[in-house]
Amino acid sequence: MPQKINITIPNPCHENWQAMTATEKGRFCSSCQKNVFDFTNSSDRQIIEAYNQNNNLCGRFLNNQLNRELVKPKEKSPFWLATASTVLSFFALGTHEAIAQGKPRMVQTDVKTVSENNQDATVNLEKEISGVVTDTLGPLPGCTVIIKDTKNNTVTDFEGKFSIKAKEGDILVFSFLGMKDEELQITSASFYTIKMKDRPMVLLGEIVYCKRKTFFGRIFHKIGKIFR
Repeated sequence: MPQKINITIPNPCHENWQAMTATEKGRFCSSCQKNVFDFTNSSDRQIIEAYNQNNNLCGRFLNNQLNRELVKPKEKSPFWLATASTVLSFFALGTHEAIAQGKPRMVQTDVKTVSENNQDATVNLEKEISGVVTDTLGPLPGCTVIIKDTKNNTVTDFEGKFSIKAKEGDILVFSFLGMKDEELQITSASFYTIKMKDRPMVLLGEIVYCKRKTFFGRIFHKIGKIFR
């Protein structure tokens, strides 16, 4: 039977996600000295497996991942996997034989060598990057702009404008509560216009596991409330 759990975050955290230190599976919050796992792109199975390994997790979730049944499908039996592997191997062997019977074709390719003297010796220096951030209503003040994997950040002003020093190739991350994060890679241009889009609410906080009541459990719970 598939494993089902229900996860909720009764006390969401209001720390700035972008200001946290990046880690392999999320970020580290210096305020509470805990690793915060990023589950926004995780499947139900991955969330359940992470919780089973550590039920004292702190995570980042989309609101549509919370307060509902997360279902971990039943894994396929070893016999089923072995059978599927045998069938796939059979088809792969037939395909290999069909290719082997074909007449080989010789393709000539040009080989180019690059002299060390032709390498680009231009130094990639920081430059002033500016722009304006908008949404469907117009300029967006208070939007956080941060250079990815660094602590160098700024905030848009009342007119949605920002200015930050960055190098070509750096990635700017734009974040605003209730909107989808946007990423922009710096090119040779110095001015950019970014339009933010709405997204499901993202919540940070300590996971609380709520086990779903069975059918009879819900009935007895309702009967008990009648006699209180």
